[in-house]
Amino acid sequence: MEQKDWKVIVENWVNRNQQHIVELLQEMIRYKSVNPQFIDNPSESESHKLQDFLEDYLLSMGLNVDKWDVYEGQPNVVATVKGKSRDNTLILNGHVDVVPAGGLDRWSFNPWGGVIQDGKLYGRGSMDMKAGVASNIIVAKFIRDFGIELDSDLDLHIVIDEESGGTGTRAVLERGYKGSGVIVTEPTNGIINPVEGGLHWARVTLKGNSAHSAWRYSHINPGYERTGVNVIEKAMKIIHATAELEKDWGLNRRHPLLPPGANAINPGVMLAGAGMKNGIPEIITNPAIIPDHCVIEYDIKYLPNENSEEIKKEFEDAITSLSLTDSWLRENPPQVEWGLRGVNFPPVNTPLDHEIVRSIAKSQEIFRISPSYQGFVAVCDVAWYVGLNIPGVIYGPKGAQLHGPDEYVELDSLFEVIKVLIMTVLRWNGILDVDQA
Repeated sequence: MEQKDWKVIVENWVNRNQQHIVELLQEMIRYKSVNPQFIDNPSESESHKLQDFLEDYLLSMGLNVDKWDVYEGQPNVVATVKGKSRDNTLILNGHVDVVPAGGLDRWSFNPWGGVIQDGKLYGRGSMDMKAGVASNIIVAKFIRDFGIELDSDLDLHIVIDEESGGTGTRAVLERGYKGSGVIVTEPTNGIINPVEGGLHWARVTLKGNSAHSAWRYSHINPGYERTGVNVIEKAMKIIHATAELEKDWGLNRRHPLLPPGANAINPGVMLAGAGMKNGIPEIITNPAIIPDHCVIEYDIKYLPNENSEEIKKEFEDAITSLSLTDSWLRENPPQVEWGLRGVNFPPVNTPLDHEIVRSIAKSQEIFRISPSYQGFVAVCDVAWYVGLNIPGVIYGPKGAQLHGPDEYVELDSLFEVIKVLIMTVLRWNGILDVDQA
């Protein structure tokens, strides 16, 4: 293809299509695509309606579209801009599920209205991450509008269930839609995020010995036969031990692209009671009973350059070491269960000199944006690709209040991201030299 001034072409095209881009995003926000795991009646989620709308939109562009239910009423959509082969397929990933809007009295605007004020588009999912999905779709529209023949396929993975563990993206990969690189357009304020820590969810289960609280004095003081063992007090020791491990990690381990202490250990759920019901402690009880069952559920974040199995071992060793100092826990050691609710995100550590990172950076430079880099402090679907050796990066628009009231995306940032993504696709396919700026 003859060399063209792609900067001018892309800028002019995006400027002409700004209203179309905004209307597409507004239409997407109007669908209440709340993740069904967060609502009492899962059938009220409008994810399927949004995916139907996007399927029609993508088909109207002449793309190959595959839509299927991951589970009832929750379909994935994969759309492909066909290139000469799939040998070097680039993937643009985004999710359509959102968290609930919460109390409407806390919003200044209708969370499902897509209201624009002062260059900001408000609505649940505007930032996280329907703007990212819209940007991916608009990139494909540019390629189609100009009839550009790509060397390799461009895949759009438009998935459900990111907010609750990534089932949608894992289903895409299981269906065989893989590639040589992926850009997940989660919100990053226009900063390139080539790394992301790993994440484990773990459950620690402890047992005590139930008894009547009236005899507590005999359980904790010398000179009596101990009959009751309060499992909550034993659990507090475990929490203290894991907090000490967390401090040690934060003080002694760093990654240059992540804030100090990003390798955190959060005890997020604790349930205790007398007896067990459906595999968890029976909490419908009263304070007159010494509780004998407890579970603590942890969110454990580790650094991109750390090893998952070593992190597990360190966590278990901290619990074992503490247990050896307590006569009851030594005889009744806590049990650790990994992969709680299927959550086990591998870390992402894409080198800054990797082609996919350089392509975005050089594309930013064309538009006089100085590239900057940081680590993604949460986790997202890029992990599932990297876990299958598909290098990935996170890059998306600027906004605020994601998961909160008055969530918004800045439209100028969205337009900027679209321009950069278009240039990145052109570079990836050899239409622009990867080092050309």
